[in-house]
Amino acid sequence: MELSSQVKAIALESGAALVGIAPAERLAAAPPSAHPDYLLPSTQSIISFVIPLDRKIIRDFLSKKDWLTHGTDHKRIYRELYTISDRLVDFLKGKGFKAIRPDMNNVYRPEGGSSQTTDMANMVDMVPDFSHRYGAVAAGLGRLGWSGNLMTPQFGSAVFIGSVLTSAVLDPDPLLEEDPCDKCKLCTTVCPAEMMDKKETMSVTIAGREYSYGKKETNARCIISCGHSHGLGPNKTWSTWSPYHTDYPFPKEVAEVIALSRRIRAADPDLQGKRAVLTQRDKCFDPNEVYINTCGNCGLICWEKKEDREENRRILLNSGVVVLTAEGKRIAVPAEETIEIDTPYEVKVAMLRQEARALPKLTDSLKEGALATRVTRDTQILNYLASLPVAT
Repeated sequence: MELSSQVKAIALESGAALVGIAPAERLAAAPPSAHPDYLLPSTQSIISFVIPLDRKIIRDFLSKKDWLTHGTDHKRIYRELYTISDRLVDFLKGKGFKAIRPDMNNVYRPEGGSSQTTDMANMVDMVPDFSHRYGAVAAGLGRLGWSGNLMTPQFGSAVFIGSVLTSAVLDPDPLLEEDPCDKCKLCTTVCPAEMMDKKETMSVTIAGREYSYGKKETNARCIISCGHSHGLGPNKTWSTWSPYHTDYPFPKEVAEVIALSRRIRAADPDLQGKRAVLTQRDKCFDPNEVYINTCGNCGLICWEKKEDREENRRILLNSGVVVLTAEGKRIAVPAEETIEIDTPYEVKVAMLRQEARALPKLTDSLKEGALATRVTRDTQILNYLASLPVAT
């Protein structure tokens, strides 16, 4: 009892908003990504903790008032999650137990059968070393919402999760009995890739209980959309913070969608070389790293109260379409003021109509914009546009 209380006190004092403990056996029948013995065979307990995202920043992001501050908030939270986990690991090791911190993101198990790969440009399933959301459900912090994200009673799904695996036998917390997800399914209406089915479900088993959520399409869809390559909403009147689009609807065959996702990633300069293998820890503690987030809508709109979810959806769907300007900026404008221009990089770019008509006269501005932007792909696209001999 005392050790468990000490663990929770450390997590809360270090910045966690919620903390819970689960015995490893609760995850025995869960999907492989939830099995802690992949990382620590002697795991007896999982410590799970969450930090909510800043709500004003979320709404400024959804409304297209402010783009990069949301990424700064991501970076802050990841640093705090790593700090919490590091302190817990040090504490438990000091007590003579084994303890490890699974990475928060960007670290995945090899996939591909006999030709296994960890190449981020080719991975599709992206099975994490440990699933923090399943660990959080097992620790009683929340349940799975329709989107498949963790949904907590206190903060909805707008949270980031951390975990520590340990050989210490700790006192478990009870599972959450009341489901905070009322199946409003608003998450299905804010995903440009339409990842979640509105009717069909899939399920996982945790602690002998079945948890159902919306059936997911191939992960390649999310890779394309949340990977900044398709930001346009299905009705083409709103977008994420990405000015890049692909032909939509996507191909019907899953293999074709996977192939498309791989071609897009192969052409994206932000996913080449060392950039492709940076862990979340590498990124969040690098003072020069700028977090470039464009979507995450399914989790961001999902607050605990339905009226807030509805307002978040309204804000997003009335936020306009993001374009890349000749000056290298991303701004949101009404859809009728935009035009799509083909590029040789597997994506189209949304521009202001008036700028697209004047492209031959904007060469100098485009080159200056390419130098000013902080996104490598934007630089790539602007340099391409500057090379066009005639208006598109």
